[in-house]
Amino acid sequence: MKNCKDFDLSKNMIHRSPMLMVDKILEESELNGKTFFKVTDDCIFLTFDGVLQRAAMIEIAAQSFAAIDIFHKRQKNLEPKKGFVVSVRDFKFFCDAKIDDEIVCELKKVDELGLIHIAVARLIDNKNGRLFADGEFRIYELP
Repeated sequence: MKNCKDFDLSKNMIHRSPMLMVDKILEESELNGKTFFKVTDDCIFLTFDGVLQRAAMIEIAAQSFAAIDIFHKRQKNLEPKKGFVVSVRDFKFFCDAKIDDEIVCELKKVDELGLIHIAVARLIDNKNGRLFADGEFRIYELP
């Protein structure tokens, strides 16, 4: 079984740079995981003054869910399925991320209703622990 930290997301995710917003998986289990993303100056979600748009936090959370799900499916020799965000609930934003910030997304899958997966995410500054955002989102997995 491959170590999640060595899993090449650039070869397994649908998104490619500059839209890929997960650099690596830090930890994973069937229901939980942590990912890492460093905000760079070529990020397409940056404002002109170098601030990461808040919508990017939701995208990081969704891509983190996908990255961990793809990792698990590849370990079981299953073909990953495509999915997309269908709902965002109670997502709160506490502070803005900027170029060179390192974002850790702590993810927990809380429920599954058929093809809909419900997860919560906390996006934290890897350098000083400040909370960027947290909330719930739902992913629809295509059959």
